[in-house]
Amino acid sequence: MSARRRALAWLARYWMAALPLVGVVELLADQYFATRAPSFRQYARLAEPVARLRQAGDLVVVAPRWAEPLARSALGDEVMPLSDIARPDLSGYGTAVEVSVLGQRDPELAGWRELRRETRGGFVIRKLENPAPAPTVLDFVEALSPARAEVWIPGPTRCPWRANAPVLAGGLGGHPTFPRQRFQCRGSGFFNVGVTVIADQDFRARRCLWAHPPRRGELVIRYRDVALGDAIVGHGGLYWIVERERRGAPIELRIRVNGDEVGRTTHRDGDGWSAFEMQLGDHARTTGASVEFAVSSSDHRHRHFCFEARTR
Repeated sequence: MSARRRALAWLARYWMAALPLVGVVELLADQYFATRAPSFRQYARLAEPVARLRQAGDLVVVAPRWAEPLARSALGDEVMPLSDIARPDLSGYGTAVEVSVLGQRDPELAGWRELRRETRGGFVIRKLENPAPAPTVLDFVEALSPARAEVWIPGPTRCPWRANAPVLAGGLGGHPTFPRQRFQCRGSGFFNVGVTVIADQDFRARRCLWAHPPRRGELVIRYRDVALGDAIVGHGGLYWIVERERRGAPIELRIRVNGDEVGRTTHRDGDGWSAFEMQLGDHARTTGASVEFAVSSSDHRHRHFCFEARTR
């Protein structure tokens, strides 16, 4: 046999032996690329399909949650504003656009009806409808301003509104950021009321009203000329790094409408971002109401309480 024929026979023999290995490599490559997360640049492809499916007021949700900052960087704050990112829950939204990465779904959207779907590269974009939305009549976080609210601590001492106060941030393990616009009470800088963001027990962002209880008595936030729904619902909690210690005193939140207490809730360390609901009874669906939120604790130390409330 010539050298050429021997070489061809050798190649044929080993090529046949290598075929199964080629198949394994191809299978592994297919699995790798099928389970590989999209690159940062690929998130720019979301803008067109999301714009096509999304209408004003629609919530944009990303699953898994770790991909949310990448999607927000590509889509912008207008599409994914902080009020949506740090939402209290999903109950007030009628529709949502879910961006799914690696086949993941948001468990909070289980039961929502799919209206439309598009696929773009490694993303699946779905338009979903809430089967039982609960529209908000007034969001007390959004309504905080000197035109609608006033704040005081025992004395009684009114807490003046500051439109350009110094921004204060507690750093890692400290208090959340105190915004430039806030009601600033006397004494420690902790005694103020403003819109901020805390991290809950799952380290999810929650937008809320900072309401640290005073040394004695109640911190009172009163809203004027409020149109009411059937109930006042909301959530309360502390920055989890503080709350997880489980060393602090309980915090009590009382809600009064036109001077009548309609309900109270007690937050204990370990409760996390916990929900409350107060039925309004005879005050339901009235207009021009006065609504007070009163926060107190038997020991005010490290009581970095923050709450959100809506009437619906």
